[in-house]
Amino acid sequence: MKLPTFNHLSKNAGAIFVRFPTLAVTAIVATALCCFLIDDPTIDQQWQNDLWLAVAVCNLLFTLGLSADLFSESRGYTPARKWLMRLAAIGVCVGLYCLLKPDYRGADIVRLGLFAFAFHQLVAFAPFINRAGSVEFWHFNKVIFLHFLTAVFYSAALFAGLAVAVFGVEQLFNLNLSSAIYGQLFAVLGIGFNTLFFLAGVPKAFDAGSLDMRYPKGLQVFTQYVLVPLMTIYLCILLVYEIKILVEWQLPKGMVATLILGYAVFGILSLLLIWPIKDDKGNRWVQLFSRFFYLTMIPLIILLGFAIYKRVSDYGVTEERYILIILGVWLTGVSIYFLVFRKDNIKIIPVSLFICVLLGTYGPQGAASVSRQSQLRRLAKLMDAEPGEGASGEKASIVSYLVEVHGLPTLQRFTEVDLTAVEQSILQSHTDEPRYKIIELKRDTAFKLLHVSPAAAQRQYFYVNREHRNVIPLTGYDYGYKIESHQAISTVVDLGGQQCDIQIDGETKQVKIEFEGDSTIAFDLKPLTLEILAAHKAGTLERDTSRGKSTYSYSSERMRLTGANRRFDVVFLIDELNGDLYSVDKQPSRGLGYSGMLLFRKR
Repeated sequence: MKLPTFNHLSKNAGAIFVRFPTLAVTAIVATALCCFLIDDPTIDQQWQNDLWLAVAVCNLLFTLGLSADLFSESRGYTPARKWLMRLAAIGVCVGLYCLLKPDYRGADIVRLGLFAFAFHQLVAFAPFINRAGSVEFWHFNKVIFLHFLTAVFYSAALFAGLAVAVFGVEQLFNLNLSSAIYGQLFAVLGIGFNTLFFLAGVPKAFDAGSLDMRYPKGLQVFTQYVLVPLMTIYLCILLVYEIKILVEWQLPKGMVATLILGYAVFGILSLLLIWPIKDDKGNRWVQLFSRFFYLTMIPLIILLGFAIYKRVSDYGVTEERYILIILGVWLTGVSIYFLVFRKDNIKIIPVSLFICVLLGTYGPQGAASVSRQSQLRRLAKLMDAEPGEGASGEKASIVSYLVEVHGLPTLQRFTEVDLTAVEQSILQSHTDEPRYKIIELKRDTAFKLLHVSPAAAQRQYFYVNREHRNVIPLTGYDYGYKIESHQAISTVVDLGGQQCDIQIDGETKQVKIEFEGDSTIAFDLKPLTLEILAAHKAGTLERDTSRGKSTYSYSSERMRLTGANRRFDVVFLIDELNGDLYSVDKQPSRGLGYSGMLLFRKR
């Protein structure tokens, strides 16, 4: 194999910048931004949020810009018209950068994902808009797909090799390199190198000579003997489950919607992969699968409809459920198209997906608008209903969702206070705070203004660590025993000839120590848990930011429980307490976890 010369590599690099100038620059800019942000720069939180958004928009610009370039090439546009298309793509992405605020509105995170998915679909068919030829369409996307996998493989291999090399240099020469170097190396190879390598292999869709029209043998074996049989097994499982539902006459479980959509997506992917050979003689298994796939989807689509109905009727529409609905509608439409019209136009798959997903980004029919209105209607009914424990919990949950995903002003109809001004005040006075802290402030404000109890909404997993948890004072103690809540319910321990049975109550998580011929020592965690919960509600619980947003630090003295009998003084030194602390208000410490040390001293 002849190695490429420097001139050859430089010519290929130059060709990329000539053919895809905006995409090459976008890849370099995104790589530079990632390297800068990974190094933990000393800039305020808002700047970091804006720069990470710029990285996400660079991803959108890459796919939208690639679609524009491929479309221009297929039309034979002049350089001037090509640049008009590129500037239009840049303008769209600049507009999205100005509109989207994913650091403060969860709905914009969903929009970013929808735009990214839609623009990826656009790449698949952009060169074939108003052009016939499913064969060229299939082979073009085959080349794109295989070259993408090749680029990922090369990038991963290079990263693994260079990461080991950096580690070796660090160890051999006693260098103290920043751990950020590995993340920066990943960014350079995963974004910069991977993108440029991929662009170098993008074929010209209108040039049949640049397309390899052969069907890969390895792909045929994989689809015929692995993918299609697996899809058949999954289909049988889902159909048997549907029969079970009919026999028992009950609504399906919510998760079945995800399973059906997963089967449908991989099934359609399988159909696309085998499309050129679906009519070949000798591929009987493939022929049967391609002929009956959409027919077998009919009962699954009905089951999917019931599963989605069950989710939406109970809890209304959210962005995630909206995506399920849209995919269900799309799957129904595609199945009807291929069953009724029996056309062999596989371009309809990415085109219809692009349209459906794009419609979900903005507008009254969009994911955010439909979800917001659905949850506001639920909240309005609950606010007018008689107060009750269940209603209070639902109200708190809906308020939390609306504030986090759609912003505080969404709740304006329920109060006379100007919520837009309140939200702006919170944002301006906490510019250096991370996203979760600002959301907490906005959520607490909403609870107070709407007179909604926050307890149900704040059911979350807490980690409370003892101060200086790595240090255990042993002076004056004879024995120590490490204890964790998930260990055996009963453990017999020998303390210098004196046996004791350490028991963990499965219901209350209390720790009991039974001694032979002596009284039992019990440690109840509920008072400590309520004390920590009160500190959290009062805002005095110290957050341990080095360990995550739900991690707190508490006084070492307060995390120390004592007990005694005639033979031993015992101290339970709690290193960590975790779980849903808010549940302790209404029941014993069920669901709590802990770890620590039992210290024994003979009397």
